[in-house]
Amino acid sequence: MKQLLWALAALAALIWGWKEYFREIPHLEQPGVLKNFQVEERDDFSGHFTVLDKRFYGPARRVLYATSPWVGAFNDLAYLSNMDVLLGQGRLAYASIYRQIDFDQHSRCYEFKIQPQSGLQADTVRADSMNISVVAANERIAKQLRQLKTGQQVQLQGKYAHVMQLKTRQHFVVGMNIPRPRPQCAIVKITSIQRLSG
Repeated sequence: MKQLLWALAALAALIWGWKEYFREIPHLEQPGVLKNFQVEERDDFSGHFTVLDKRFYGPARRVLYATSPWVGAFNDLAYLSNMDVLLGQGRLAYASIYRQIDFDQHSRCYEFKIQPQSGLQADTVRADSMNISVVAANERIAKQLRQLKTGQQVQLQGKYAHVMQLKTRQHFVVGMNIPRPRPQCAIVKITSIQRLSG
C-alpha cells in the first residue's frame, strides 16, 4: 500500500511539474501560428487584477504532434490560445471575498455559484470578474502567463481580439452560452504583464 501511495505522489509531482514549467503556450512569434489564424485587434484591454484561477485547454481533435504549428487540422482555438485566466477586481480582488464563490471554468468561459450567507449578489460577481482566453504576443509573455498563480495581483495590458481560422474562415467566439452571451468572457491579446504581488 505504501508503494502505491508513493507512486501516486510521484505521478502527481510529475504532472504538477509539467503543468507548471513545461506546458507550451503558443504565441504570435511562433512560425506557422499566423499562417493559420488571423488576429484582429479591437479595443484596449488594461487594468489591475487578481488572478482567481487559470485553466489549460487542448485541441478537441487528436492529431500527431498536436502542439506543432505545421501538422494537423488547425480548427481549434487552442492552437493559438490554450490558456484561460479568471480575473477579479473590485470586491473580488480580496481573497476573503472570492473564496466565497465557487468558479468553474469550462468551454472557454466560466460559471459560478455563490456560497450561502456570503451576502454577494450575482450581478456584483459578474461586474467584478472576467474570463480571458489569452493570446500571447511573444515568447516572453507566454512564459509569464504560464507562471501566473492564484492570488497574484497583476497589471495586464493588451487588446481585445477577434480571431478567425484562415483555412475554414471560422470565427471564434467565447462566452456564447444559452440563453445569452456573456460579455465577461473574451479573447485578449496580452502585450504586457507586470506582477504587483505574489
